[in-house]
Amino acid sequence: MVVVLIAAAAVGFVAIADAGACVCVDAPLSKRLDDADAAIVGRVVAERSGESKGEPQRLLTVEVDQQVKGNADGTIVVRSPSGSDCDLLVARDEPIGLLLTRAPDDAWLGTACSVVAPGQLVAEGGEPRGGVIKVGIGLVILGLVILWALRRLRRGARPELPGAPGS
Repeated sequence: MVVVLIAAAAVGFVAIADAGACVCVDAPLSKRLDDADAAIVGRVVAERSGESKGEPQRLLTVEVDQQVKGNADGTIVVRSPSGSDCDLLVARDEPIGLLLTRAPDDAWLGTACSVVAPGQLVAEGGEPRGGVIKVGIGLVILGLVILWALRRLRRGARPELPGAPGS
């Protein structure tokens, strides 16, 4: 009987703890990226406390390393709740992916639900890198093949293939 009471109390504590947890949208990253106003990969370089409409906030200064979506570049300030289950708690100077929302006063907003893995964010929404280099290499290869073909054409050298007409 005592074991049942202890188990019931443990389940009750877990349920109470989960009731206060931050609830994030359970959607694929592509949908979350579409819904975000901006998506960045950056590093938190500074943090300070603030207040908005009487509510405590954390103001995170983020240095943007890569802009995946939107116009958040350079160094931006991200507002986050403070003292709630949805606080944006991240390590300083570590790469982080953030899906941000634009507030009516043009400030960037983020919560614990805004955090995504930087690699996944870039893979999902980043622009392909090296496009110009790939085109350049392709043109060089094409030029070499054309030069080789023209050289063979001028020399009149034809391979002797078994079973080919004229052999």
